[in-house]
Amino acid sequence: MRTCDYNENPHQWEAPMARIVKNQTSDLLRDGFARRMADKYLNMLLFEDDNDMFDPAYRSWAHRHGFCVESACAFGLNEDNIDDYLPDYDYFRVWPLNSWQRIWINDKLTLKYALAGTEYDRFLPEYYYYNDGGKLVPLLEAGGRKGMDGFLEVLREKGEFACKPCNGWRAMGFNKLGYKDGIYLVDNKPATEEDVRRFVAEHPNDVYTEFFHPGMGMEKISPVIHTLRLITLNESGADPVIAGGYMRFATGTNNDDSKANFEEPWRADVYMYHTNFDHETGRFFDGRIVYGNKVVPSEVNPDTGASGSGIWPNWDETRDMVLGLCERLGPVEYMGFDLCVTPDGPKLIEINSHPGPKYLQVYRPFMKDPLLHDYFQRKMDAIAALDADGIRRRNAISH
Repeated sequence: MRTCDYNENPHQWEAPMARIVKNQTSDLLRDGFARRMADKYLNMLLFEDDNDMFDPAYRSWAHRHGFCVESACAFGLNEDNIDDYLPDYDYFRVWPLNSWQRIWINDKLTLKYALAGTEYDRFLPEYYYYNDGGKLVPLLEAGGRKGMDGFLEVLREKGEFACKPCNGWRAMGFNKLGYKDGIYLVDNKPATEEDVRRFVAEHPNDVYTEFFHPGMGMEKISPVIHTLRLITLNESGADPVIAGGYMRFATGTNNDDSKANFEEPWRADVYMYHTNFDHETGRFFDGRIVYGNKVVPSEVNPDTGASGSGIWPNWDETRDMVLGLCERLGPVEYMGFDLCVTPDGPKLIEINSHPGPKYLQVYRPFMKDPLLHDYFQRKMDAIAALDADGIRRRNAISH
C-alpha cells in the first residue's frame, strides 16, 4: 500500500535539487499561465490546505514543488522519483495545448454534429434534446418531435435518457431520466410527469442522450458503465499515436447507474478502482484502489469482487476508430478519449482537450516516457521563450 503518512521520517521525501515554485497569482501569470488556469490551480491548492486528510508537511512540500498533494500521494512522490512526473503546475501552465479548434470536442453538440453521417457516428450515443436556456431543441435522433410533449414521448419510447451539461468535465452534473412500466423515473426513483418537467426546467444547458450500459462481459466487473481514457498526440495532423491510457470502474454507487462513475476523492473514505491499459493489445490489468491520500493494489473491484483484469472486446475496432478520429480532427493535436463497451460494441462517450493527468501518471509517468516527455518539454520551452507581449496574450486566453 502506498500512503502519505510520513510522520516517522518527515524528511524522507525531500528533493533538495527539485524546482521550487511560487504559488501566487502574479508569479503564475509571469510564468505564462492563462489567468483562468492560474485561478483554478491555486484554488485547488487552497482546497487541499483546508483538507485534514493530508499530512501538513508533505502537503506543503508537494505544493512547493508544483504538485497537488493528492497527485503526490497517488504517485508516492519523493526525492527519488520526482523528476519522473509532470507537475500539476506545468500541466495547468501549458493550457491550452490545442488551438481554437478545441471547441470541436469540448462541446458535445459540436462533436455530435461534426461526426453526423460519417463512419464514426455509430460510435456516439444517440442525441435527443438540448435545453437551450429553457428552450428544448430536438436533436438528430428525436424524430422532429418538439417541445416538452415531444420530449416525454421520446423518453417513453426510449425508456432512458442520460442527462449531462453540454460542456462540462469530470462527470459533473450527470443524471438519468427514465420511463418503465408506466412510471417516470428521476435518477432511478419514481417520479411524476410534473417532476420530469421540473427537472428539465432546472437543468438549462443539459443535453439528453442515449444511456449506455456495460456489455460484452464488462458488466461483470461493474453494472455501472466504465470508462477507458486514452490520450492521443497528433502534432503533424496526420500521424496520430495513442500515448497512454487507463480504465476506471464505478465504485461507491451501490450499483445505481444514475450516478457517475467518478467522484472527487475529497474525503478519506472516497475511492476509485483503476487499472492499467496496454493500448497495443487491449489488455487491462494491475488494478489499484485510489483514495485521495493513498493507493492500495487490488486484483478485484472492491465493490463487486470481480477481477479487474481482462481484454477489451473488439480492441482492433476501437483502436482504429480512435486513430481515425484523430486524423479527421487533425488540427486538434492533444485529446483525451473516454470510451466504453456496451452490448452493441465499443462506444465513444466524449473527447476532452485537456484531460486530467493524475490517473494517467499513476501508470505512465509523463516525464519518464520519451514521447510524452519531449511533447510537454517542447510546450514548456515555447512558453519560456515568449516575450512580455506573448506572456500577456497567454494570460488573456479564456476559452
